[in-house]
Amino acid sequence: MAAFQFKTYYNPYISPLTNSVWGVISVTANEIIEQAQDTIISLICDVSGSMQGGKFNSMISTTEDLIRNIPDGILFNIVVFDSAVNEILPVTQLQPGMDRERLVDTFRHKMRMLKIFGGTSMSLGILKAIEAQSSLQGNYSRYGIFLTDGQNTEPESALVAAVKQASDLHMHLCAYGYGQDWTPDALVKMAQITQGWMPKAVPNPEDLRDEFNSLVTRMAKTVATDVALKLWTPTGANIRSLSQAYPDWVKGEAAPQGDGHTWVVPVPPMSAKDHRDFVVHIELASVGARVVACKPSLVYVSGGQSIEEKGDQSNWMILEQTHDAAQFQQVNPVVAGYLGQGELARATQAMTEALNAGDKTGAERHRTEALNIAQAAGNRAMTEVLEAAGKGSELARKTAALGTSTVSLTDDN
Repeated sequence: MAAFQFKTYYNPYISPLTNSVWGVISVTANEIIEQAQDTIISLICDVSGSMQGGKFNSMISTTEDLIRNIPDGILFNIVVFDSAVNEILPVTQLQPGMDRERLVDTFRHKMRMLKIFGGTSMSLGILKAIEAQSSLQGNYSRYGIFLTDGQNTEPESALVAAVKQASDLHMHLCAYGYGQDWTPDALVKMAQITQGWMPKAVPNPEDLRDEFNSLVTRMAKTVATDVALKLWTPTGANIRSLSQAYPDWVKGEAAPQGDGHTWVVPVPPMSAKDHRDFVVHIELASVGARVVACKPSLVYVSGGQSIEEKGDQSNWMILEQTHDAAQFQQVNPVVAGYLGQGELARATQAMTEALNAGDKTGAERHRTEALNIAQAAGNRAMTEVLEAAGKGSELARKTAALGTSTVSLTDDN
């Protein structure tokens, strides 16, 4: 059984006077019959001074709940950091029949013995998790769940170096801004450098347990890591842009492989039933009466093996020239919808940049533009965030800066 399904959306008719086309490539991960490789999850938690109180208590209860309920077979590790770092639970495989309450008691005892609530040295937590995971060689799906409620108090270069080491180990960092006093840039960089899932905000401590349980369940169903979307194009074709459109808008570029045909863009890990949509803009050197503009495939690692799965001919982008304006002027609704959501991402990013530059007038102009797009697209999540940002909510501004969540337009997969 193939691990992935493909579907493409585009207008197959093209004017003889046009040499470019927009399309959407949708990739869906199938349900896995059995886990292809083991999964290691490091929980990396901030215990700096600002964590005291309800946030700390919720983090503790959430961690205990994870120890009790993480699916069997997962290798789990717990690290806490402030201006120092401590490994609370070494990498432990959770197995059927294991006395998990004993692990909970050990966790509680070790936490009580620590001197915590100091500064915030994020790199220390990441490096300790890398050290723990590096002790296990072989083919694993490697994740780090990074939770912080504050701003890094060490040089930025230290954090960047640690995140790059995580990337070298193929550890995917999934970062969470907890409470309100966190910095979006640091969390976004973790996701971008390590190909982790885009960061999220958890402003309310009572929401942490459900959020982390859902995340770990998803990680346990990983179909593939080290994933890359590969596109074949005809000689002379050029991919002008390739952006992830769902579940978050992430602007990116496809890298040419030097053979004149192949373009590749990395994709974050995919779990069972995950789907991702990509908007591609292809410029063709010439268009004959009929041309294959693009053939998608997915390259990934599973069980230590590199595998390539290709979409069949029904999922290629095949263009046909026509002089019939009624045909070549048709707009595919999925393509049009995602291009609109790309404009939402652009306007939201412009709002964030203007606020960071102190340009409140420009920020409000871009916020209004983004809000209008979000409302027209039916994107309730972004509508609420942008409305709150307009009322002066700093948390909403930071949430918007994490990236633009989008509405799926291909749920018929």
